[in-house]
Amino acid sequence: MKQRSKLLICAAAVATLLSACNEQTTAPAKQPVEHKQETKEQTPQNFTPVESTNQSFTISLLPAFTLEAEEPGKDVVMHESEQDQWMRIELLPKEAKDQMETYAKERAMAVSEQATPFEGSLPFEDAIVYEAPVDNDIVYIVGVTGDEPMFLTVFTKKEDNWLNTFMTMAKTIERTETETSEQPQPSSFTYKSSNQPFQANILNGYMAEAVEPGKDMIFLDEEKASMTVELIDGGADWSLIAEQAEQYVKASSKDGTVEKMTWTKGTRLNGADVYKSAIESGEVYVFVVKNGTPMRLTIFVQQENELNPFLQMAETIERID
Repeated sequence: MKQRSKLLICAAAVATLLSACNEQTTAPAKQPVEHKQETKEQTPQNFTPVESTNQSFTISLLPAFTLEAEEPGKDVVMHESEQDQWMRIELLPKEAKDQMETYAKERAMAVSEQATPFEGSLPFEDAIVYEAPVDNDIVYIVGVTGDEPMFLTVFTKKEDNWLNTFMTMAKTIERTETETSEQPQPSSFTYKSSNQPFQANILNGYMAEAVEPGKDMIFLDEEKASMTVELIDGGADWSLIAEQAEQYVKASSKDGTVEKMTWTKGTRLNGADVYKSAIESGEVYVFVVKNGTPMRLTIFVQQENELNPFLQMAETIERID
């Protein structure tokens, strides 16, 4: 454990949705039926049906696209090479359709204050749609109403816009029936740190414990894969924290190379500064999260498929002062 606890946490973060706007906005017009028919005629035949292991639905994917769980209740469709363009799928209970306009507007305004109702056409008869510009990107918030409501959030580029591609696949979403009316029990437990004022949902099979004052570790095997959590006070010197993160990752790197990126997935981690490097036995990631629950996360993995579970658990970290 001591060998792993020295992994410094850098930051991760993702701002949660902005507070809801009280002002009512006229909902965009329902999508025209004729476009729905046109899309059906143009639908490619080389779909691959895929069933979610996270929510009760199936979807048919175009070549080079994959479906994976992002966190409980959220799946993402992503291209194998263009990973900065993707779609989130969230199934909603039936009663959510009555509040879809409010929910959609809140989410859109959380992305950008310049969000506006979408004026184009999509292959859904009943949908509330907003578009929110962010620099060279654009985010579409699609609230599908009806008896099986869901949220579709598409992250794409202004110039190379993949909205229609994602909607072509989204139109194939079909809910699956479970054997019982009860929802499956979540495969996690709540960890309340005795060391720092936070709690998190820990996946079954993983462990969590305090390793030293101000640091908790979540791990599957402390010598192979782990995530260190360190909460940061709101008045911290973020430039110093960023510098420390980059220096740590560079020192850990086997060739001195550090890749810096802005995280664009999830909710709490979305927008975090990430420092990444290959090390002798895998990869190390340092997330610097400034919004929501400010924190540094240092994640050590030996294999690529070990990263997502830690990100899923990181999305549930919540300060409980």
